[in-house]
Amino acid sequence: MVKKVFYINLDTATERRNKFLHTDYERWRATTRDEVPSYIETRMLSMYNFGKEAHLSRCACWLSHTKLLEFIVNEKLNDVLILEDDAIQVNDIPKNYPKDSITYIGGFVYNKKMMDSKPPEIKHQVGINLCPDNLRILGCLAYIIPTYKIAENILNRIYSENRYKAIDIMMGNIGIKQYYSYPASFREQGCESQISKKNKKNKIMTEDYKFISMNKYKRCQHITGEEQVSEVVRKDN
Repeated sequence: MVKKVFYINLDTATERRNKFLHTDYERWRATTRDEVPSYIETRMLSMYNFGKEAHLSRCACWLSHTKLLEFIVNEKLNDVLILEDDAIQVNDIPKNYPKDSITYIGGFVYNKKMMDSKPPEIKHQVGINLCPDNLRILGCLAYIIPTYKIAENILNRIYSENRYKAIDIMMGNIGIKQYYSYPASFREQGCESQISKKNKKNKIMTEDYKFISMNKYKRCQHITGEEQVSEVVRKDN
């Protein structure tokens, strides 16, 4: 069972922070672009079309997560849930989960080969799933660190890489198991990205582990609602 929850939040992101005010979740101050050291900026890889601000934001996001993982190791914390501040809870947080690696409870499924843009083929089972070897979970929206030893193992693998990539990509590259709970406990809020302005369609990570536009998500929710109403009417008749 999760014993402690951190949400990563920039000082300037007050609106995102407000939704956590009446919870017992602890705020973890996010690293800003201005605080990124030059050696991280140099070691981080970004796509050729990333501007400098977006690159530094990626570095800052990477540092926010790795610094929190270091804190978990130093404090010997177990059963920790890490959230990004645009996460919205839509389902219960699982009480039982594997102890040998991280468990995602928010994010989206993508192909292991990042250049493969075909929609991934996967059948989810309700409850805990192990992500297949040909796929990965992207988006560090919400994930559970079961023990500080797991956090330590993740950090050791990340720091051993010659070049760094976005934190969610590295999680899928370093050879750790990626469990996920279905349906997800958290979906993405759908606010403007703090890393890149290129998310023109306002895509969000959903409870079905998809990355789709907010408009499509709303249409899917509407259709699902209509199907549920139809099912109730059918049973009543």
